[in-house]
Amino acid sequence: MAQLPPDGRWVIQQIGGEVILYHRDSEVEVVRFDPAEPASFGPAQQIIHESGLTEEAKSMAHFWSGYFYAHATGKVN
Repeated sequence: MAQLPPDGRWVIQQIGGEVILYHRDSEVEVVRFDPAEPASFGPAQQIIHESGLTEEAKSMAHFWSGYFYAHATGKVN
């Protein structure tokens, strides 16, 4: 789990087989995807890109999405 900057109100974490980006207090979801499924990764990145998150939060959401994807697909060096 990672709390996104600048204030940690948005959280991205893997729960079971899904990665979920959501608001910590209201639990409103921005996106949910299967990190082991390449076909779900690209569309999830587009949703994050188009979301109302700050640029800093989007950047970290993309970073952590890639982290979860790399570990789920074995693309970690």
